[in-house]
Amino acid sequence: MTAPTTPPPVPVSSSPTWALWLLVMVLFSVVVALVVIMLKQHSGSGLAEAVLSGGTAFGSTMIICLGAVAAVRELRRSR
Repeated sequence: MTAPTTPPPVPVSSSPTWALWLLVMVLFSVVVALVVIMLKQHSGSGLAEAVLSGGTAFGSTMIICLGAVAAVRELRRSR
């Protein structure tokens, strides 16, 4: 009887460049979130509403940044 074959593990990108880009994306998203929180506070909203809007802005910015990285990676691969 033979052992079941398992697929090879997916290679993980361990380059320091990827970690640096991820750090830049997180910091950029934090800056966007803080700006949104300050603008909501300045407009007279409560703290809870401002933080909720800031969290939404952080998540949206991270999704856009990760999508842009994936798009650039695919465009480079197609060359």
